[in-house]
Amino acid sequence: MRKVIAVDATSLKNRYGGVLFFAKAQDPNSHSYPLAFAVLDGENLASWTWFFEMLKSVIPDSSELVFMSERNQSLIFAIGNMFPQANHGYCLWHLKEKVKWHACNVNKNIVGHRFMELGRYYTVGDFNSSYDSFKKRYPVVYKYNFDTSNSVESMKSVFKEATRWALTPMLDCIVRKFSDWFTQRKDVVCKSIGTRLVPLVENYLHDLWAVAQHLSVRELNSYELKYEITDTVGKMFWASLVGKSCTCKVWDYEKFPCLHGLAAYIYFTTNVDGSRLNIHELCSKYYWTELWALAYDMTLYVVPDMSSWNVPNRIKEVKIIPLDRITRKGKKRVKTT
Repeated sequence: MRKVIAVDATSLKNRYGGVLFFAKAQDPNSHSYPLAFAVLDGENLASWTWFFEMLKSVIPDSSELVFMSERNQSLIFAIGNMFPQANHGYCLWHLKEKVKWHACNVNKNIVGHRFMELGRYYTVGDFNSSYDSFKKRYPVVYKYNFDTSNSVESMKSVFKEATRWALTPMLDCIVRKFSDWFTQRKDVVCKSIGTRLVPLVENYLHDLWAVAQHLSVRELNSYELKYEITDTVGKMFWASLVGKSCTCKVWDYEKFPCLHGLAAYIYFTTNVDGSRLNIHELCSKYYWTELWALAYDMTLYVVPDMSSWNVPNRIKEVKIIPLDRITRKGKKRVKTT
């Protein structure tokens, strides 16, 4: 899968407190894919550093890695220290939630929607044009300092109830949920094994096909398979089947053919050589069904009954003292008779 790791944390609501940390990726069919989780005392530098040190033992540092997270300073420092080659970004959805409440005398949901649209442009020219319009339409929002706290849309909602439980039942719940995900998605993979691409991309290309096959296409370079495509409003784009690229930049970033790339492919297979090129070859290997299957090849087992545990003596000898209970603020309830 693509090397983007979302890191998240949520406070535990049990009597001892603590924080539940998550690291997850996204599988080729746009599902959350758990990588690691841990329970630590708080969102501080020592905790985040230990978490990323453990993560680095299985996922080495690389310039191809991208971390998505909230704007916690300890977290940012720990990522930079443990993964100095990796890139770091923030979640547009949560940034939108912060931004829209600074809008005045307008529908806040519309402001949020317009802000989200800014993140969906693939070329600098298109973005700048839309951003200028946004500034003129919502000047108060534009003046808002975007460098504000946000968090990655995550597994918080999935395990919201479990964060109120004691540690052992909570961990059992997490492992069981991950095991269920793997089992369910393995079934979906088995049903899709007859296609070369994951359902997300397969359906996307299927929906585009009806439009793409009617676009005007002109060959520019038969060696590099470059084509000029004119869309339904008369705008021209240039796509290369060899370079897997298009001037609209959608293909370049998403790593599967855009509307124009698909039109070029249809032209090539219809008028040049229908057996020379398969559509899945124009997509990144991350979207191939065979690699998607590998992501769920393993079986995740839940923790068995304590009677079957084989606990080493060195672990049995460890004396674990419970943390002090957290004193909740606020008025205590007084029972009346």
